[in-house]
Amino acid sequence: METNPPRSSTDIDGPSIQIAWKDEQSILAKWHMPKEFEQEMERKYAIPFAELPFVLRLFDVTDRNEIRNDGTDLYTDFDINHRSSEWILYGVTQGLQYCVDLGIRMVDGRFYSLSRSQSI
Repeated sequence: METNPPRSSTDIDGPSIQIAWKDEQSILAKWHMPKEFEQEMERKYAIPFAELPFVLRLFDVTDRNEIRNDGTDLYTDFDINHRSSEWILYGVTQGLQYCVDLGIRMVDGRFYSLSRSQSI
């Protein structure tokens, strides 16, 4: 699956995402997407922002410590509402290490990462 290199979560003009454990079985993801970036996405993809298929891609990086994009990464996608700025991710296990990409998944399966969280 093709991906663009993720933007750093510290980009001033792009989106940012942070994650934290909510409890032993869930992670809370919070993100911010500036209005200017929303307009840039509409121009880039020629789709109204509200119709872009945003997802949070939860990666299990326990034994890898990095995303390799080599087809062997373990991940789960969560479809999210474009109006949200936070989401609870269930199905995680305390003691494992995770990171999350905020991205766009096209109908044909291509995934474009917009921002990557720190690992927890």
